[in-house]
Amino acid sequence: MKNHSQVDHSANYTIAIQPIVDAQLRHVADELLYRANKSNQTATIIDDVQATARACAIAVYEIGLDTLCGTRQLFINASEDWLINPDLAGLPHQQIVIEILENTPPTKNVIDALRCLRKQGFTLALDDFVLDDQNHVFLPFCDIIKFDISQQVPENVIKNLLGEGFTLLAERVETQEDFQYCQSLGFTLFQGYFYERPQNQSSHSSRRSASRANQMQLLAALYGKDVKLADISALVARDPYLLNAIFKRANSAAQGSPQPVTKLLDCIKIIGLRELRTLVSILVLANNSPASKLNLIKGLTRAFACEMLAYQRRLDAQESFIAGLFSLMPIILGVSEECIAKEVRLGRQIEAAIAHRSGALGQLITDVEAAENQSSPPDFPDNVILKAAAQARTLVDNHASSQMSV
Repeated sequence: MKNHSQVDHSANYTIAIQPIVDAQLRHVADELLYRANKSNQTATIIDDVQATARACAIAVYEIGLDTLCGTRQLFINASEDWLINPDLAGLPHQQIVIEILENTPPTKNVIDALRCLRKQGFTLALDDFVLDDQNHVFLPFCDIIKFDISQQVPENVIKNLLGEGFTLLAERVETQEDFQYCQSLGFTLFQGYFYERPQNQSSHSSRRSASRANQMQLLAALYGKDVKLADISALVARDPYLLNAIFKRANSAAQGSPQPVTKLLDCIKIIGLRELRTLVSILVLANNSPASKLNLIKGLTRAFACEMLAYQRRLDAQESFIAGLFSLMPIILGVSEECIAKEVRLGRQIEAAIAHRSGALGQLITDVEAAENQSSPPDFPDNVILKAAAQARTLVDNHASSQMSV
């Protein structure tokens, strides 16, 4: 399944989901499926770890689980390499069902990983079950067993598994007759064309990310002995794609709160270091292409200028940085203003400042924009734009050059 000699650099990949229903045909879960191209109706997988990383990045951090599947569970396929990588286990365990693929070897590392995932609260499923000495050792860790009913259905094995308390899921249920037959055997979950074919999902997020070196530095900071949130925040702020994903995920996790979370440090605290490590690992594995260097420098220049002026105007420095950067986020990411506004909640004050240049933050952006066009207001400090541009170029150039060693 995996071929490390080939790497797919296409940014056109997407996901599909296929409903899973119960015996009353209630839509209770979905299976996440990778699609290498938006027009593909089946999976074309070169690297199974990358495919899962890309699928998870879209589902959790681009579209968002609340939008994609609401409160339903989401089944994801996890290969051996995915299972034994602890960096990837920080996904939302309350909603994710991890499927152990049928070709997964029962090594000590895999068994240890399954034990750890269970302790973390994940539900585990065994995909395309065929009883043999290899996969039998997985049964104590699993809650759900999936059978491909297009193959011969082992009725005696099914009866024994039901007696042991397993939930059985029938996949490739193509007809109403198949559904009724599986019901009669004791299956309680069903997936197949009889209900719905997999539906490709559209995501309007751009997958342009800052340098791989920046992501690697961020991973190093996340695993350092003395983890400093301020340092992590500074590294995150350099990566528009990651910044977008963190704001979206944090506000999704904080649903029900009266106000959206608008500060990056607060977003990081809500997500937590464990999930942030997972997010960065997933983005690195998904091989996001680098952002336009010129537009990234332009956005960071405005953000740093807003941050510098915030101290003078007694505004929140971090909110000023975010307002400045997000005012140019459509250009950086190559998407519409409406797309950014729809996908990321920044709070009324920041959103109004960006959309209408209202309030003190809006005036701040307006003044920085004027200075960028060499029409600085009378009270605008000298050299702010030059200093901000130098800071932005240093950041981007340093990481672009260090990328050669990554």
